This record gives sequence, C-alpha cells and structure tokens, in this order.
Amino acid sequence: MNSGDEVKLIKSDLNHLAKNLRTNQTDAEKLLWRYLKSKQLADTKFRRQQPIGNYIVDFISLDKKLVIELDGGQHAEDKNKDQERDGWLIGQGFKVLRFWNNDVLQNIEGVLESIMEKISPSPSPSPQGRGSVVRMIAWEVTRSCNLNCAHCRAAASCGPYRGELSTDKCFKLIDEIAALSSPVIILTGGEPLLRPDIFEIASYGTNKGLRMVMATNGTLVTPAVAKKMIESGIKRVSISIDGKDAHSHDAFRQEKGAFAGAMAGIAALKDAGMEFQINTTITSTNLDQIKDILELTKNIGAAAHHIFLLVPTGRGKDLAGQAITASDYEETLMWFHQESLNCEIQLKATCAPHYFRIMHQNKSKISEPKKKVGGHFHESTRGCLGGITFCFISHVGQVQPCGYLELDCGNVKKKSFAAIWEKSEVFRNLRDYSKYGGKCGRCEFIKVCGGCRARAYEATGDYLAEEPLCLYEPKK
Repeated sequence: MNSGDEVKLIKSDLNHLAKNLRTNQTDAEKLLWRYLKSKQLADTKFRRQQPIGNYIVDFISLDKKLVIELDGGQHAEDKNKDQERDGWLIGQGFKVLRFWNNDVLQNIEGVLESIMEKISPSPSPSPQGRGSVVRMIAWEVTRSCNLNCAHCRAAASCGPYRGELSTDKCFKLIDEIAALSSPVIILTGGEPLLRPDIFEIASYGTNKGLRMVMATNGTLVTPAVAKKMIESGIKRVSISIDGKDAHSHDAFRQEKGAFAGAMAGIAALKDAGMEFQINTTITSTNLDQIKDILELTKNIGAAAHHIFLLVPTGRGKDLAGQAITASDYEETLMWFHQESLNCEIQLKATCAPHYFRIMHQNKSKISEPKKKVGGHFHESTRGCLGGITFCFISHVGQVQPCGYLELDCGNVKKKSFAAIWEKSEVFRNLRDYSKYGGKCGRCEFIKVCGGCRARAYEATGDYLAEEPLCLYEPKK
C-alpha cells in the first residue's frame, strides 16, 4: 500500500468515526450544538465532529479559525494528547477553546460569552472614537416595581409610568438591534414581570436570534411564570440577594417577606430547569455579609454570583453615606478575585472596573486557576463597557452608556438605535482613551479598567474624569 492509499484510508476511518460521534453526542455536546447551529453568535457557521488533519474536533468554524473542544472523563485526563492536538491546531492558525462538559451543562451563558469573545473580541476604543460592536444591552422595559429598594438606580415604585414603549415599538426596537448586531438583551426594570407583554417581547427577541435574559427581584416568579420564561426563550434569570438572611435582605429591600419571596422564586426556577445567577449590591451595611452571601449563592445552586459596587444615583443617592471606602473597595475586590480562582461557579464584579486591574496585577502570581463554569470570561473582557460594547435603554426609550450614567445619547422614539449607537458624541468620547482625565487618563491599566464613568460623573459632573474610588497610583 503506497502513502496515498494510507492517507485515503485514514481519512475514511476518520470520517466514519466522526459520523458515529455525531450520532452519539453527549448531553453537553447536544446543548452546545443547539446554540452553535442557530448562528446566534455573530452569524458564525460551525461544524460538529469534524475531521481535520489526523484529528476529529468537537466543533469548528473554518471562517473564524476557531476550534471548541469539550472535555470529560478519560479524554480530559490525557493532558499530553490534548496539548499535542492543541499545538498542531494552533500551528495551523486556529484558536482553541476548551470547556468541561459541566461548564456547558451548568452555565451555557458563560460558555457562549467566552466563545463570542473569541469570535468578536472586545474592541479597544480608538482615538477616532469609531463605533464598536454592541455586545450587551440592559433594557428597562418598565420602571414599575413591587418593591422600594433603598439602593434603586431607577427610584422605581408601583407606577404606572407615562411614555413607556408600546409592544409594537418594542418589536421595532428589537428589529433595529438585530439588524445591527446580536447582543445579549437583559430585560430589566423596575420589575420586568409587571409588564403584561413581557413574554411576547422575550419571544420576539428570541425569534430574531437574540439571547434574552431577565433581571428580576424574584418575588413574582411562580412555577407558571418560570414555565413561560422557558417557553419564551429566556436563557438565564438573575435574582438580587443583598443579605445573608431574611432580616438583612428585607431591610435592604424595604419590604418584609422579600427574601422569602426571592427564595420561592428561585425554587420555581430550579424546578423548571431555568439557569439563574445571584446579583448582590455591596454597601457598608452588608459588606460584612458578602462571604455568607457567596456561600448561600453556592448552596442554592446558582450558576454565578455577580457583585455590584453601589453607584450613588437614583434612590441610591440617599445611601451615599453607606458607600464603602476606597480601601474597603480594594480589599473586597482582592478577596473576590482570590475566591474566583478556585470557586466552582462563575464570579463577576460589575460597576467595579478596577477588579480587572487587580486581576492583571495578580496574573503572574497565579499558578493554575481552577477550570470552572464559564471558561475564563474575566480574562477576555474589561472593566467599564458603557458606550463601548454595552448600553442601557430606559423605559421611555432614552439610550445611555449605562443605567447609572444618565446622559441622554438619543431616544429610540426619534432615532434608530444604529444611529444612536454609532453617532452619539458621548459614546464616541467614551471610546477615545485620549479624552479620559486625571489619573485614569495616564494609567497603564486604562485598557482593562477604564474607571467607573458613572461614579466619576456623580463626583465631579464630568463623565471623563478620574474614578474617585481607586487607590491605585499610575506609574506614568
């Protein structure tokens, strides 16, 4: 047999094996393939169980030169073979992403975020202030709320509020967003479940190929509501827990029974099979409970814990005295980073951009962080994303860099979303590092941090000023 015949035989055997693997996919492979074949990730085409060279890869995009491998069982233990395969693929110009099977089963959103980052990396703002790809939108579908939380950005109450977008206008907005990009859409409020057409909106977004998620206080989530969430295509739900027990959480939320209601909502989500995460706003009143809240988060089966550092806007202005100090801020983020290295769930700090500076400062000290749900999401993103890859749309259609930075960048009732995203002067300024002031402007970590623009604005009236709660002194 000559070498040409041997090559043909190997290819024939690989093709036959690949066909068998497609027929006998694991649950994790089936779940990930469902998302990849839908082309929700920037319209990228993937193939599954595909022969390449002398190997069969789990998923591959030839256009993006990206290979995704799922590991589990014996295969995951053979590191030498994995390294040999990855080395060959990288030599051929491919990027390689690896996840445990449990990554996919327990936190598909985190996995998709990591894949999306490889397909379309977070762009660095340019000196010219050119537009960036919008990757995530927080959409305040209503300002009405059934609670009166002390820290509320929106200072929301029961409402009703005039000028909220109609169902048809919501559909039109989704059309405009989908024509521009394929971002994650966070349906938030207020309390989004108070909007009667919320599941029509979610379904419409899902059918347009957008990844729809929801942020709720959890008190209105029943088994029937959880079922509707799944039917409408909502992929993950975040529920806010701001105390380790009913006494502390109810005091923060200013509603007796809020903790019990949230826990009942979580139970309904779990029973329905809906993935959920816990969000926690940190102030001086609950700072000493954050470790207990993290333990609670893990114990109730959440996929992730996201902490938010109080930004004194909305009703939160009354809590300015409860904002933690810069030193407490630094210490908390250092602790959270250390926890993230070995925690089995995804941990993420929001409205805390210098978390990413801390992460980069400590990279050289880390031997090998625990491989966990969601891949290495933190390593592939940056701090403040407002106006760069993220924006906020208010209940009346006002587009802002984020929910805490109430700068009117345009209204979707008057302009298309694309026109606002691409031409807003505020957005263009935020994308131009050379315009940042104070120590943020000269900091060597500006590309991974950027400082909290909302906190700068509240402190100085200038959204491009330096972050007021950062202890770090740049080397420049």
